[in-house]
Amino acid sequence: MSLSNLIRAMKKIILSFRSRPFYTTIIILFFAIIDQISKEIIIRKLNVHQSLPEEGFFRFTHVRNYGSAFNLVDDANILLLIIGIFAVCLIIYLLIFVAKGSLFLEISISLMLSGAIGNLTDRIRHGSVTDFIDVGIWPVFNIADSCISIGMAMLIFHLYKDWKKETNEKNKNNL
Repeated sequence: MSLSNLIRAMKKIILSFRSRPFYTTIIILFFAIIDQISKEIIIRKLNVHQSLPEEGFFRFTHVRNYGSAFNLVDDANILLLIIGIFAVCLIIYLLIFVAKGSLFLEISISLMLSGAIGNLTDRIRHGSVTDFIDVGIWPVFNIADSCISIGMAMLIFHLYKDWKKETNEKNKNNL
């Protein structure tokens, strides 16, 4: 089965649900739960700053992130907790009121929401975010960060596609 056939099949399955909130809820819960389970495994199995394997390009390294993404803002847990709560509320608003009718946009926003919930849950439970995916020179990250990044990339692609469509329509109307 080719990738395009797999994507078409997944799209058919998703579209077969009669209620869109059903699949968005599944996406959000699935990735938020997988994120929390993976972080709990890392917390229980690796000491902070311990890596498995100890050397190599791809490793699992237990890191406590008290700052923002990629430790850009350090030791600002309360501020980031407040921003996280605000972000979750904003993303829920976007999912309910803005993404209506666009499957791609609903999936994008659902991924971002699952990531925001995963990292916010860490801040509430532990006072920091657990990162553990260590790839080469890239900063250590987690599944929630991946969901946010993929969701943002999808959103940017969606906005670009809409902008391109509007530009083409304006150009056609000006001829």
